[in-house]
Amino acid sequence: MKTQLPRHKCSCQCHGEIALHVSLTCDCGKPIVPPHNECGPPKPPKQVCCPPPPAKPQPGMVDVPQDDPPPRPKTSDLPPWKVGKPKPGDPGEVPWFRGKIGDINRNGPTFGPRKDEYLPFLLVRAASADRGNRPFSGVFWESPDIFVAPNLDADSAPLMPPTTGGIAKANIANTLYAHVWNLGKAPAYRVRVEFYWFNPSLGITRADANLIGAAWVDLGNRFTIDSAWHEVHASYGRWLTRGSHAIVRCPETWIPRIENNGHECLVVRAFEPILDSVPVNQFSASADRHVAQRNISVVEAASPASIDLALNLGYADAPSEAEVEVEVEGPANMEWLQLYAGKRITDYRTPAAQVVAGLLPPTVVNARSITLEHVASECRPHLLKRRERFHRGCDPLRINFHATADLQKHEAHVLRIRQRVGSDVIGGYSVVLLK
Repeated sequence: MKTQLPRHKCSCQCHGEIALHVSLTCDCGKPIVPPHNECGPPKPPKQVCCPPPPAKPQPGMVDVPQDDPPPRPKTSDLPPWKVGKPKPGDPGEVPWFRGKIGDINRNGPTFGPRKDEYLPFLLVRAASADRGNRPFSGVFWESPDIFVAPNLDADSAPLMPPTTGGIAKANIANTLYAHVWNLGKAPAYRVRVEFYWFNPSLGITRADANLIGAAWVDLGNRFTIDSAWHEVHASYGRWLTRGSHAIVRCPETWIPRIENNGHECLVVRAFEPILDSVPVNQFSASADRHVAQRNISVVEAASPASIDLALNLGYADAPSEAEVEVEVEGPANMEWLQLYAGKRITDYRTPAAQVVAGLLPPTVVNARSITLEHVASECRPHLLKRRERFHRGCDPLRINFHATADLQKHEAHVLRIRQRVGSDVIGGYSVVLLK
């Protein structure tokens, strides 16, 4: 009686079809592969995605359910009216134009670069030279277009900010302002300008957003340039304008929380809901021109100046390797100090004494914050690192930062803290130590 040997299915690509083998080795010498795999080493596991954080409901905002994203319009590198256009007076000019009209009737319009279309192009700048190109390379969290006026209630504050370098004061009234721009060929009406505060963070998302208030403003196109500021009084708001750009005052008073000593992050979003909108969950200033961040803490103190700051790291899209680093720079490399000083050329210089600055290991968000204010100054450098590398899971994390320095008159230390995931900077915070 003959014994039936077991047969094993194999889907190695060397067959071109599924074959049966008596042994567990294919004719090509590799182990047999079940039909749902390929010949060769097993595939790496799929990247695990972290669940999105719960979105905090904001007053005055509504999430409209939308199963499918809206269709993206057809675009080209050149405006359609420049593609293949004959010279003026050429006999083919009229047939070319008729062909363009016929193509629009058949297939719909094709758009060129937004700057060339009759559309608004709204912007809140990340730096003085910002013209709206995104992603923005460089320091994107020191916006020159967000102003704070401490000790002022919004109802009594003037339309023009009394200072461009004001610092938020904890537990008292503060008024916020935003400088918004329209670089498009079309004017923008009823532009919504939203003001938010966040706990100090290196990763800003909607889940941590706290809406302070919202204002409405009209902006002329980029060709509308007035020689002086003038007030506009409308039924839906008041603002100062110079045509294509305007200064808007937040209608609500902001009182920063005392536990953070006023060191919150500020975010402004400016958008026109129909012609130049922004996604409801978009709060990244590096990725979207409608968003600006001011993540700056200024420590004004007699020498030595010192700060302990707990920085949230935000929510990860997926488990990954992350890095937080501290970089010490001279005051000449921080453009915002010109606004703080109120003049283009400042008197601040790099201190002769070294600054003690660094990070403690990251912890979970709800852990108690560790401060070094009561630790002997000679022991602090041994507890701090300028760079922390770690693995980020889906749980939100926090990292503690400390800096202290001996300062003389007109000296300033600029400390920039960045969070990187891969090669991308996903968040930053700046600390300025001044005497």
